[in-house]
Amino acid sequence: MTTANFTKASAAGTLKTNAFGDRYLYNINRGSFDRVNAQAIFDAEFSQSLLQEDTLYIIIGTDSGLLPKYVQQQGIPVGSRFIFIEPDSILEQLHQNQLLDDLPPEIVCTTASKWEDHANTFKIREYSYMNGIKSFNAICTQQGVLDDYAELSWTINETLNILHFRYNVAIGCELFIVRQLENIAENILPVTLMANAYQGKTVIILAGGPSLTTVFPWLLDNRHKLIVFSVSRISRQLITAGIEPDFVFSVDPQDVNLHVSREMLLFSDKTIFINGYHIQPALLNQWHGQSLYMGPRLPWTSDLNIENIGSTGPTVTNSALSIAHYFGFSKILLAGFDLCFTKDGITHAIGSDEQLAGPKYDLIPLQVETYSGEFRPTRQDYYAALLTLAKQAEIISSEHCEIINLAPFAAKVEHIAHIPTSEIIMPDLQADDIASAKQRIPQLTCTALNKHYQAVIDELEKADFQIKALAKLAKMALDINQRMYNSEGRIENYKEKRELDSIEKRLNKKYKHYSKLVKQFGLRHFIKISSPHDSDDCNAEKAKKLGSIYYQTYQSGATTLSTLINTAITRTKARQEELKEMPDISFLLEQWNQDKSYRRAEIWLTKHPSAQYSEQTASALQAMQDQFNQVLINQDTAFKANTAKHSTLPILKSKISLLFKHKKIDDLKNLKTGFINNPNHENKEPYLLLIDAYLAELENDLETALTHYDSIINLDQSPLLEEALLRIASISLEQHNQKNALLAMDCLTQVSPIYLPYKAELARILGDFILAIDSYNAYINFFPEDILNKLKLTALYIDIKVYEAAELMLEHLLQIAPDLESAIGLKNQLAKIKREQLIPSPTN
Repeated sequence: MTTANFTKASAAGTLKTNAFGDRYLYNINRGSFDRVNAQAIFDAEFSQSLLQEDTLYIIIGTDSGLLPKYVQQQGIPVGSRFIFIEPDSILEQLHQNQLLDDLPPEIVCTTASKWEDHANTFKIREYSYMNGIKSFNAICTQQGVLDDYAELSWTINETLNILHFRYNVAIGCELFIVRQLENIAENILPVTLMANAYQGKTVIILAGGPSLTTVFPWLLDNRHKLIVFSVSRISRQLITAGIEPDFVFSVDPQDVNLHVSREMLLFSDKTIFINGYHIQPALLNQWHGQSLYMGPRLPWTSDLNIENIGSTGPTVTNSALSIAHYFGFSKILLAGFDLCFTKDGITHAIGSDEQLAGPKYDLIPLQVETYSGEFRPTRQDYYAALLTLAKQAEIISSEHCEIINLAPFAAKVEHIAHIPTSEIIMPDLQADDIASAKQRIPQLTCTALNKHYQAVIDELEKADFQIKALAKLAKMALDINQRMYNSEGRIENYKEKRELDSIEKRLNKKYKHYSKLVKQFGLRHFIKISSPHDSDDCNAEKAKKLGSIYYQTYQSGATTLSTLINTAITRTKARQEELKEMPDISFLLEQWNQDKSYRRAEIWLTKHPSAQYSEQTASALQAMQDQFNQVLINQDTAFKANTAKHSTLPILKSKISLLFKHKKIDDLKNLKTGFINNPNHENKEPYLLLIDAYLAELENDLETALTHYDSIINLDQSPLLEEALLRIASISLEQHNQKNALLAMDCLTQVSPIYLPYKAELARILGDFILAIDSYNAYINFFPEDILNKLKLTALYIDIKVYEAAELMLEHLLQIAPDLESAIGLKNQLAKIKREQLIPSPTN
């Protein structure tokens, strides 16, 4: 028995049929389907998410073909396609065992090297435009019995992220329009007010990379020489370090931005907030100081869209760099601009939720070179930011502005130099340098605010009138489209067809700007008018259907926009009410609560210290402040939970095994360092022992490796018992120590019956034929469909001259497979032996 043969134990394993008739390769799913049938498990896990219309499903694993069969039995949803991806060797076994036969063309089972070809055939780009791509891990991938599935899942998901980013970067997002309308009352002063305000000065931009906190001591010593920009997500670390930025930046429209950036609300009003027009509103409408916005105020042509510059994506750090150049700085220092991970998998600065969750244990295929010459892992959005950063740096440096990254382990970018802080020389800033620049930003009086609010209300009401008229036209068009076809699906009244054409012209001319906005707002819905797999054939019935979908989408888009506009009008009127000494408090409380802008109560009280109100009102205002405080201290968030998913022990175990498989010694050492420093796991000993054992093996110190594996086995309830026993058995075989290998294999059979044939083979080699026979029989009782090991048992019976048992096994085998060549060959061999026994020996 060789090591090469033995390592196949971790492959798909033997075919098994459970009591419900489900056939599966046992080592893929182990005991998942032993007591419950596959359909019940799939119903519980996937029924609500796996059968939606107009969706492209990318699924890692097939659960031995049972999951695609389940989808087939449930019925393929209209417009949906399914791509199941398996490791090459397992897909081959599934085909050999006919577990993927008779699938419809809407379902494809393929490998990592070929899935993108099938995805293109299935029109993945169109599905992406519709937000119609979903990826899932099959049960076998979730369980992670085979490391191949973990590696496959990480690789495919990284590729999907790249494709999603590529396809969606140009199409835009309706969330930006929603945020734009939600922020219209607060987007008052444009960032253009500060053009060239700091000519010849030095700025440091603080971002959220792992190296951020290393620059803090130097920054504190040199704070009087610098203007400080910071991204909002590092506010917690800045407050802890006693650093207050001059400008804080934020652009992300997603709700998670509030959680990661909320501590910025604790800065004093000396800090100026620079925000993207589409910022998450609770950050902007609870900001108590001055703010400058980037981009347009409104998503349509309007006098309120005064001259301004937009934010540069894809990340807030790119925006901050562009603004630093726009403000006229001659030297830009970058800190925390790593755009890559540490060697041990830390992705963000010390003190962030990501750092506190521990190292990222996912397999990261993207690597970038750092200024130190090392290569570090990174992720897709960081890499996209790097590409933009390189273009920005080329433009900025060509205009005699020096950009310096202070971190030696940051991703290396052309036109950005690395200079250590010890070599940075700067003159002191004068107090007037800061004050005179900030004087460009006007103080907003109640009169100025009220004027802005009224202009916003007037503009929104005008837009709402136009959009409601547009919705009315869409409703008329929808009615005409339904009427003008007869029962046979043909156009019956061409007068109504001309009327429909007239409405379309009015939508595209008289309501040009708002019609464009409706289409932009509902772009993904308009794309859905033509499903990726509609036929190219066009007939009257199909034209009627498409027309109905088109005008329904128009109408619903206009209605949704009108609702958003009216909500913005109400919110802006609440801002006007806030200017009053005696406002309608119940109106304000309702609006603040609806927007979750609880801090506005505190801001209003600060601006109206002499306001008189009832005890009941005082209690309600205090409740608002309490809710704001709760937002600041709440630690139980979905973001933290999602972040922690990348640092779990099962993921760690898979990564350890994969690094060992690919002989990545340095990466294993870095992983060990990160795990040691991760405070979130208590039972570290078995995992550290496994890493040390793997490292010892890769460094050819087998005795040390065996010592570590023995230590794992001796731990109570060790989670890595199987991994340690497998390596002991493998090393023992390499050392021709079959007895020790048999001991390890005996223990492994207690973990899973898949190891029984290997125990049988080792027992045979060592001459313990009874143990070998018992092991084969135990295995066959568990896997009665396994013909190969029945043949091996038959051969063993023949070898040890137990011919009667061999005859019984052959009779059984040929009953179930009469043409089985191996069985026929053994039968002929046995017959020959018997004939030879009947011939008397020659006498002398």
